[in-house]
Amino acid sequence: MSDEVKIPLPQSLQEIVGALLFASEAPLTAAELRESIRAVEPEEGESAEVMEVYRTCTSREIDAALKGLEKALDVAGCGFKLICTGGTYRLQTTSSCGRYVRSMLKLDRPSRLGRASLETLAIIAYRQPITKSEIEEIRGVDVTANIKTLMDLQVVRLVGKSELPGHPFLYGTTPLFLEHFGLANLQQLNELDPTLQRSDPRAKASQYRKPVKQMELEEAAAKEAQAEEKEKDDAEKKDDAEKDDANE
Repeated sequence: MSDEVKIPLPQSLQEIVGALLFASEAPLTAAELRESIRAVEPEEGESAEVMEVYRTCTSREIDAALKGLEKALDVAGCGFKLICTGGTYRLQTTSSCGRYVRSMLKLDRPSRLGRASLETLAIIAYRQPITKSEIEEIRGVDVTANIKTLMDLQVVRLVGKSELPGHPFLYGTTPLFLEHFGLANLQQLNELDPTLQRSDPRAKASQYRKPVKQMELEEAAAKEAQAEEKEKDDAEKKDDAEKDDANE
């Protein structure tokens, strides 16, 4: 008689989906979940019928399993929940438990965005793609520092160049923005506040150039920043020279 202990099969597709999301280091799409499940072959002594159900699962069944898992976690109140961001799924601790997780991991409290940066981020999110001058026209103040802060936090990025005179850079949000605010997609912004509606990307498309490679945008931005810094240094040197001449 064999002493080998047989591991029981999962009781449902939902159980498998939950295990895969728990074990994965990165968010998974529904297609990736389905592919992983269908790739498992039955072992000797296992129920071929049950395994065949899992190996032939459809996209609709995966979606149903994800919805069932989301509801089960909400009811269980176990400290984490299912999050969908940009078509990918992951398990995430609830915000109410954040302080306890940070304490255990010895993490500092995350820095909060100031009101000015939040306002700038909201304008970019609802009006993207948008230029710096357009943001400043709405806010009425310079937003250079705010944009730099948002880009350093990787919630805003360069997405292209405008066809307007001077071809200014266009700004938009990143996948991390969706993740940070718990949004599945940008369309959900309209649901947060019906009085604020996102700009129609198609309506604005005629004003902008075709997208440029991200590396090219970053290089152009770096050159522009260097040029501004050089211009500032030259101006300071000129002021110092004029002061020296006046003292003589």
